[in-house]
Order: sequence, then C-alpha cells, then structure tokens
Amino acid sequence: MHLSKKGFIACCLATFATQCTMSNGIQSVDQQFNITSPLDHGVYVAAQKLPITYVLLGDSSGLELNIYMKPVDVNATTVVVAQKADVSEDASSIVTIDNKTYWQHSYNYEIPQATQAGSYEVVFESVNSQENTSVPITIRPFVATSSPCPSPTGSSSASASPNPGDGSSSSASRKANVCVALAGFAMLTSFFF
Repeated sequence: MHLSKKGFIACCLATFATQCTMSNGIQSVDQQFNITSPLDHGVYVAAQKLPITYVLLGDSSGLELNIYMKPVDVNATTVVVAQKADVSEDASSIVTIDNKTYWQHSYNYEIPQATQAGSYEVVFESVNSQENTSVPITIRPFVATSSPCPSPTGSSSASASPNPGDGSSSSASRKANVCVALAGFAMLTSFFF
C-alpha cells in the first residue's frame, strides 16, 4: 500500500489528534464517564491525598457509581472511597471540553497512614450497567519527617516542594511532550514526501 503525501500527513495528524485526546483520561468500560485521576499506574503515598476525578459523558440519570480502593498484591481489605458517588448534573460541576458541556466530580481520599505499601486498583463500579473500570496505582509507605533538611549553605529558606501524591504536573508535561513530538514528526515528514 502506498500513501500519497497528503494521505501520509492526514494519517500522522489523525494519530497526533488521537494521542492528544486519549491522554485526557481513561474511558469507563460502559462509556458513561472518563476518569482523569488517579493517574494510570500513578504512585501515591500513605497519609497523603488520592485525587479522584471523573467527567460524566452524557445523561447520568440512570448512573449509580461506587468507588473503591482494592488491594492487588497486598493482604488488605477493599476500602469504600465513595458509595453512591456524585453523578449530579448541576451548575457547580460544569466543565467545557472542546466546546461541549460535561459534568466533572472530584474526591480527595485521604489514604490512611497505616495503608500497606503495594499495588492497588481504584475501582469505579457502574451499578446500573454492572461494569467495573479499574485504574492501577501504587501506594508507597508513609514516611515521617521530623524537620526540613538544611540547605547546603547552612541558611534556612522556605521553598515549595511538590506534593508526593500529585503527579499531575509531570504527567501533563509528559503528555504535552508526546503531542509536541508527534506534531513535529508530522511536520518533518511532510518535507520528505
């Protein structure tokens, strides 16, 4: 199969658009909502917050959603994060994505300090469709800190450090880099055909 220059560029741009769109989360198995956090294979820390955010994709009147944190390789019990999670379509939860209106809901689940380190899944249970969508995560152990480390010069200064449980900025940066690389590839290949 031989693609023309225009066909090749169209394929590259379609791939680019798909990659950028797909980086906006995980679509539920029943296609009723997108999960934008936690991050797929994200790493979180005991005694920190586990961000949970989902965007409803359409009429949610028949949707009943439960959210759990389920151990995979750890001898622990499944924890209920949200029983009958919010699926309302009220003005306070409206978000606009690509000129379309959706409803976004978030929870900040406080991971208990005693949570065992290991692999877990955040399970989104769609009760109405009896479908589960799971997001694999890793929980690191709680580490107590007694005081900030001294700076190399011996003087003290306040500095903001990233929250260990918040990987969204680095993940967003990686996703943006992928999109930029794909766009560059598409532009570069257009010169050779």
